[in-house]
Amino acid sequence: MNRSFIDALRDSEGVLGKEAIRSILSYGDAFLFVDSVSSLTESKVVAQYNIPESSELIDAHFKHVSMMPGVLMGEAFAQAGIVLVHYRSEFEEETDVIASSVSQMRFKSPALPGDTLEAHVSIKVINRLGARLTGNSYVNGREVLSATFDLTFIKRKNLIEHISQHVTR
Repeated sequence: MNRSFIDALRDSEGVLGKEAIRSILSYGDAFLFVDSVSSLTESKVVAQYNIPESSELIDAHFKHVSMMPGVLMGEAFAQAGIVLVHYRSEFEEETDVIASSVSQMRFKSPALPGDTLEAHVSIKVINRLGARLTGNSYVNGREVLSATFDLTFIKRKNLIEHISQHVTR
């Protein structure tokens, strides 16, 4: 995957829709927390996730009130950053981008079912091994999360091999 591949997925307004996101991120629908990308440059991404009115994860989070779990807000942020990393980097073979550390994550306000969570993620540092991302997420202009993540780049075949060594069946 490279920049020209991702650029070709944009619609006439430059937006990456859900189908384009599915082509970039290696997640199944149940764990996909980016619905669209409205802005994507070499250094920054702005991505949206429409929080469903009801879902197993949200409904099970608290029995007495529905809200998006903070760790899933962080996951949405990280997935937006992974889109940015794929746009910025040209990997020689199939490569997965995985979180290696979260040095800061602050939850400032809840994100509720029906809200649109908007992640603004920038690359702070990037090299051949990984990247550090930083930014904020918002709902209707209200900051709900600030975070700094470190991501590691791993060849897909190496990730599969590593995981298979830990499977006990």
